[in-house]
Amino acid sequence: MARPVLILCLRLFFSLSIFGMSLADELAPPAEAGDTVPALTTLQVNDAIEQLRSPEFSVRQKSIETLQAANAEQIDLLVQAIQTSKENEVARRCVDLLERRYVTGDRDSAVVRQVSDALEAAAKSDRWFVAEAAQDSLERHWKRRVEITLLELQKMGAGMSPKVPEKLWENNREYSGPFRRPSPAGDDHLKIFVDEHWKADAKGFELLRRLLPLVSHDFMTGASRVSVVLIDGHTQQPEEEAELRAIFGDTRVSSRGAVCLGIIYQAQDSGGSGVEVSDAQDDSSAFRAGIRAGDVLLKFDGRTLKDFDELIEKLKAFRPGDEVTFQIRRDGKRTPFDVKVKLQGWYER
Repeated sequence: MARPVLILCLRLFFSLSIFGMSLADELAPPAEAGDTVPALTTLQVNDAIEQLRSPEFSVRQKSIETLQAANAEQIDLLVQAIQTSKENEVARRCVDLLERRYVTGDRDSAVVRQVSDALEAAAKSDRWFVAEAAQDSLERHWKRRVEITLLELQKMGAGMSPKVPEKLWENNREYSGPFRRPSPAGDDHLKIFVDEHWKADAKGFELLRRLLPLVSHDFMTGASRVSVVLIDGHTQQPEEEAELRAIFGDTRVSSRGAVCLGIIYQAQDSGGSGVEVSDAQDDSSAFRAGIRAGDVLLKFDGRTLKDFDELIEKLKAFRPGDEVTFQIRRDGKRTPFDVKVKLQGWYER
């Protein structure tokens, strides 16, 4: 009896081994992003685009999979197909392919930059169905659009805070009513700095316009997500300043000196003097000196401070590294006290 049982066990063992091998092959992990993918030739890309017109789903699907491997230069062939194809459905499928690469690719790669420019151009196409499809894609992926644009602006030398685009969404701020006014000192508020180190040229303005979703979504978030600071010494011409205000709105564009105190002020009752602090940005000049929300700045270097506008004008006379003294009134303190502040620039270069 023992011998038949042994044979049965051996057969079962080999059966399970074979089954395990085939199951392992079937469940093998997909190729990693860094695995080498054979480069497509121009002929292969054109053939795959031609197959997008096929009535057979399997043929179209295979061509879509092929075109996913197109490199930055070959993206232009998709753009040409969008512009010249007589079949609307082929042009639409090419737009869909661009969207896939736009969403899934490395946002700092040459391919995604090329795809980004292609979608932006398609959104302005004279062919309404192409423009509609591209614009719809950009609007649905507006956060991705902002992130790609910010990386491009940084490459051009634009100063901004925060530098890491993802920080804009970390708080996951959702709509909570029109009276919600989170502090623009936070990382979920983008600040773009225009100074002597960066001048917005034609390409810069084109990129800045791609940040309009940060303005158009203001209503849904309850507060602005973006502001532009023109720092003394910038080289923008008056008409270029006007263009910035046309893009973002007058209230989102301001002129400042070379130093940043890092406070948000609270308007006081009529007749009151001084500057009441409603918030102090982390790691700012004010925050590092110990200034906090609720403090009232009464004097600046020994002279009475009238209001926030006067403070801005006074700060224009200073450079990063200079030290100034504020007299402060704080709740819980019977008498005002002095605080020395070492002034910082607007952003780290």
